[in-house]
Amino acid sequence: MNAFILSIVGSFIALDKYAFGEFGISQPLISGTIIGALYGDISTGIFLGAIFQLMCLGGLPIGTEIPPDAQTAGIVGCGSYFILQTANAPGNALLIATLLAFLTAILGGTTDIVLRHFHDQLSHRFQRDEERLYTYHFVGLLTSFLRTFLIFLIVFVIASQITVPAHFPHLSRQLFMIIGISMGLANASYLFIKKSAIVYTIVGGLCGLALLVF
Repeated sequence: MNAFILSIVGSFIALDKYAFGEFGISQPLISGTIIGALYGDISTGIFLGAIFQLMCLGGLPIGTEIPPDAQTAGIVGCGSYFILQTANAPGNALLIATLLAFLTAILGGTTDIVLRHFHDQLSHRFQRDEERLYTYHFVGLLTSFLRTFLIFLIVFVIASQITVPAHFPHLSRQLFMIIGISMGLANASYLFIKKSAIVYTIVGGLCGLALLVF
């Protein structure tokens, strides 16, 4: 699968964040699984998606705050790894893919702010011209698609041209997993170990144990 096709697939997955009620398809765990399946290595896709999900666990759009774009980062991280591994050792591919994912998360968050402002303008125009509802919806969908498509295409093309020297530092799966779990625990502690949330955390944990046992 080349960079262009992967960018199209990734952009359709990312539309879940804006257009289809956000059912979770664009979350790293699910998008990683989809990308891994397309490359014929679903287990690696699940592994990468799960770790990127843990790393991005604390980034929640609460109120007016727009965090780094975890969905875009997850797609870039997983997609870049499969592209990079064709010409690089797995450890080198994993390191570069992780760096690209973090950079994309920042870029995605910045462009997300711009896109939301543009969509606000569309909403105001619709209020003055309600007969063009479908036109404004289509423009909103198109701009959402193009935002991620351009990001994915640029990053995936760059990834396809990268060949890392053999002596370049690498990132093993074990270390990657340790980093991801550590960041996930830190994010979970920040989000859930609070007086206002401790009751829900305990109830959720008990429900999870009940499902595991029964």
